[in-house]
Amino acid sequence: MKLLEIILIVLCVYVATRLIFRYYGKSIMAWLGKKAMQQMGKRMERSAGFNPFESQEKSNESASKSASKNPKEKKVVGEYVDFEEID
Repeated sequence: MKLLEIILIVLCVYVATRLIFRYYGKSIMAWLGKKAMQQMGKRMERSAGFNPFESQEKSNESASKSASKNPKEKKVVGEYVDFEEID
């Protein structure tokens, strides 16, 4: 009897899912696509370190402010040595 109940529940869920996607599938997929694009935009923004939609004036102001502050010192690491393999 429990097996029949489980099969009936699974069948009802399957049919309900099919009906929902039949009538609202396009709008659901459009919404999911928008959300995915927003997430990708946020990830790209974090990895690039800037906002591509930021106005040009704001970026110029921030560049002038950062240039007026203490410049970063470059760290001198050393000389590059190329080793050759000996057979």
